[in-house]
This record gives sequence, structure tokens and C-alpha cells, in this order.
Amino acid sequence: MMEHEIAEILSRHGGVAAGVSIAEEVEESAWQSYLDWIARGDHAGMEYMTRHSELRRNPSLLIENAESIISIAFPFKPTRFRNKERGMIACYAYGDDYHDALRKRLQEAAAEITTLFGGNHRICIDSAPVMERYWAVKSGIGRRGLSGAVIVPGAGSMVFLAEIITTLKLTPGVLFAHTTAGLTCDSCVVCRNRCPGKAIRPDGTVDSRRCISYLTIEHRGPWETADAMQVMATPEGKDTIFGCDICLRACHLNMDIVPSELPELTPRDTVMNLGRGEIAGMTQEEFSRIFRGSPIKRCKLAGLKRNIGIKAE
Repeated sequence: MMEHEIAEILSRHGGVAAGVSIAEEVEESAWQSYLDWIARGDHAGMEYMTRHSELRRNPSLLIENAESIISIAFPFKPTRFRNKERGMIACYAYGDDYHDALRKRLQEAAAEITTLFGGNHRICIDSAPVMERYWAVKSGIGRRGLSGAVIVPGAGSMVFLAEIITTLKLTPGVLFAHTTAGLTCDSCVVCRNRCPGKAIRPDGTVDSRRCISYLTIEHRGPWETADAMQVMATPEGKDTIFGCDICLRACHLNMDIVPSELPELTPRDTVMNLGRGEIAGMTQEEFSRIFRGSPIKRCKLAGLKRNIGIKAE
């Protein structure tokens, strides 16, 4: 059976869950929710979120004759966390850049699928306008938590989501998962309460203008708005070097999750031991060398220094 073979391939390449959806338009209610998020300005300075709306609405347009969308979850919970005294770095950034690591794994998986069953495939890992959380839930591999993150049974919400859009006509539903037991937030709102910027809205969407992760990674230049300055003046904001995952660490559904076994995500000593003093005196050459192949390179040296309180010259 084709689905069984594909499940085995994706599992062997590091996925903890995978599911299939029909390649079609996003449902009206979900699409309207996205448009409302944009209209409120919750995307902050991420203008790319407003582009290619026709593709985001209908990912089947990303590849000719698309039939199916395969959603895959990969775990990133680290084997150890940084010493709090050194400052916050989001744990997904401890190892290699997940874009590169997962793309290589899925390229190899897609090649095996092509050899067995043919078809054309497009891999999406934050590289295309795809509503990845929507498709993960649609495929059955997880549920949206109150923080907006997708909770995958047996893996929690410390997961990367990726997609393979394919011309193969697959049966919709879960291909494989660690467990089929449902996980819900119930009435727990610890993620929302712990968010330093109060960025998580009651509907599970995030106001990026008040999100430390956005402000320390995606935002360019100084924090000039009242919201941004207020958030970054909190103890957690002052403590942050790169990104934020307080909501994920606070979630009880992530407490007993087994750490990721993907070697590319193994914490780098250079990242685990990085301190403010090293960043303060860091040159561009040192930044490029230390963070080669790391997601931390995304915020650039100027952003990293801004995050620790050094103003641009």
C-alpha cells in the first residue's frame, strides 16, 4: 500500500508524525481568521505574510497537478537547556538551522518516494506561503493549542512542521503517529499567563508586536513603538538574546516529551556557552563563523547586539 510505504520512509527520515490532506483551498473560516489577523496588524513588520495570498489560500497552485499535501512533524526538544544566567536563546536554535536539516531529510525522502511511486513533489519548510499549522491539523496529526502552536500527540508542541505537496493521490488522514491519544489544553492558560508581552490572544493567535520572539529575530532596527519598548523592558525581555519559547516550556504537554534524537539539532557548545560579553565584542567575521549554519544568523549581528542593549553606531 502506497501510504504505508510513504509513512515508513518519512518515519525513517526523522518524522514523529505525518498525515495527508487533499490539496485544495483553505476553508473559508480559517482563511477569514488569517485575514483578520493581518487586518489587525498582528503580523507587525512581516510584510511577506501579506504577499502571494492566492498561493497561501490554495497551495495546490504551488505545483502543477497537485493532489495531496503531506504534513510532517519533527521534534526539537533539546537534550539540555542553557543556563538561565547566560540569557534566553530559544531552544529550537541550539543546533543547526532546521530549514537546512529538514530540507535535506525530506529531499532524500521525496527521492525515495519518487523511485517507488513516481510523481512530482515540492518541499515546503517556511519557504513557501503555506499555512502549515492549518494543514497539520487538517491532516489529523495534531490540534491547535491555546498558544496557537500545534500539539502533536506523543511529541507535544516542540515540533517543526513541514509539508510535501505532491501529485500523488493519497488517502487523507494520519499516516503515522507515536500515539493516537488526543491531547488538549482543556482550560489551562499557563502559556498565555506566562507570556511576558501578553501577546497570545484568547483565540490562540499571536500579536507579533508584543512577541519577544518576533522583536528579537524578525524586527529590524531599534524598538520604537510603545508596545515593543514595554515588552522588551520586562525582566524576560531584558534577559533575551535570541527568540523566546517561554510558552512552550510552560506547557505541561511538553514536560515529559522525549528529547529529539535528530543529530543536526544537537545543542552546539558555542551556542550553549554564548554570553553577552562575547556578543558585545563580536566582529562580523566572528559572527559569520560562529553562526554558520545556525538559525541565529537570521537576526544579524546588529540585531544580536541590539538584543543585549547595544545601540547601533
